[in-house]
Amino acid sequence: MNPPKILADRRFDLALLKNETLEFTDRASKLIGLVKNIHVTDSVLGLARLSSVTAASLIMKTGNPLSLTCSVRVRDRNRTSLRQIVSDAILTGVKSLLILMGDDPCGDVNHSGLRPSEALKMLNIEKYGSVIKLGLALPSKIGRQDNLQSKLSAEPNFFVTQCIASISQLKEIKAAIDPHKIPIIACIMVPSEKNKKSAERIGLDWRGYYSDPVDFIMKAGEIAAEVQLTSPNNFRAGIEILERMRTK
Repeated sequence: MNPPKILADRRFDLALLKNETLEFTDRASKLIGLVKNIHVTDSVLGLARLSSVTAASLIMKTGNPLSLTCSVRVRDRNRTSLRQIVSDAILTGVKSLLILMGDDPCGDVNHSGLRPSEALKMLNIEKYGSVIKLGLALPSKIGRQDNLQSKLSAEPNFFVTQCIASISQLKEIKAAIDPHKIPIIACIMVPSEKNKKSAERIGLDWRGYYSDPVDFIMKAGEIAAEVQLTSPNNFRAGIEILERMRTK
């Protein structure tokens, strides 16, 4: 789930933010009984949104019993601010954090220079990893082995894939990671017309599972430790697929 945007027409509007926050937590309540966890993103596409940890805390305050996981981007965080948000997540009760680079901030090409693997190593050395699970992202296609080795050397508790397009992709990822005994969470985008632009933006070709996404998701679940669904522009389509899965 994407937290509410902070700015509207380049201006901060408190009333609008409060309304969108209520809509956000209401959507989260609709997932009760359909999923085990809610994953809260961190300023996807570089758009300024509420902190993933703040958004998770707002969901918790409604009494929502689902576990919460969050993304934490390092592109525009230095080591001090990274320590702050991880500590906030621990005190809030967030289950796990996905440490990732993140998209370029809109209107700002500068970044901290901190890399996800480097950030995770720091957090593990400082023992944050002893009280919260910390993970890294994997590409949907395993490429250079030195890049993979850098991620492995950071000792993540889990990996989350980018959106996969086929079961064969997932099997290749699992074959590469299995020897290291690290759980894999397979990310799958819900195929719908409203999500088409998001799929095109990341080069995702969902034709292989468009006709039967439920079967694809369930097969992925037999290979990966967990499946994470994303439906960036069509929440209703995501709910419909989850409801169909519940009847399987």
